[in-house]
Amino acid sequence: MRDGEIRLRPVPVWDLPVRVFHWALVVAIIGSVTTVQLHWMEEHALFGYAILTLVIWRVLWGFLGSENAQFAAFLKGPSAVAAHLSHLIRRSPDRETSHNPLGGWAVVVLLALLGAQATTGLFANDDILFRGPLAATVGKAMSDRITSWHYTIKNVLIAMIALHLFAALFYRLWPRHRLVEAMVTGRKILPEDVAAPAHAGVLRGLLLLALSAAAVRGIVTLG
Repeated sequence: MRDGEIRLRPVPVWDLPVRVFHWALVVAIIGSVTTVQLHWMEEHALFGYAILTLVIWRVLWGFLGSENAQFAAFLKGPSAVAAHLSHLIRRSPDRETSHNPLGGWAVVVLLALLGAQATTGLFANDDILFRGPLAATVGKAMSDRITSWHYTIKNVLIAMIALHLFAALFYRLWPRHRLVEAMVTGRKILPEDVAAPAHAGVLRGLLLLALSAAAVRGIVTLG
């Protein structure tokens, strides 16, 4: 090794619950988009329930989950964002065991949009055969208004997902940070002085998933 060269090693960063959440959310989003295009509204609703369950789970995991999955680990202030941008321009080696300061805020925005999209879907209708399980609780006029919000949020969400995909590609090509690979394997190649974060157990993740699913089921049956 040359003088000044940084020694790297694989570091376990993303726990299994976070990785399963991430790819389950990808499947649920694809399923939601596909079913609405095919006008399979009952199936579209099921994917919406799945998305809402996953969003609730991720919020809970953001407080009760692994060290680096908690919101406190990746929601940083302006100075941290500025420092990250400086490192990005210089193509510095990745040292993040969680989401980077930019990505952390993007995660929160995506979760908020997905939660809003799934929630408005509960009250929406298609003016033909389908009504969300809570549409009757607000009346037709309000349901129509919420349906328009549902469509508006969809367009914003599509733009955010496109930006998310572009960012993943950019990080891979410019600073060569393997963000997607890390979400598959759970490991990142980091400087050897970077410590691995403490992970919460899978059982805790399953318990929170059951709680999230029960909450969504309870909400759906309110109508």
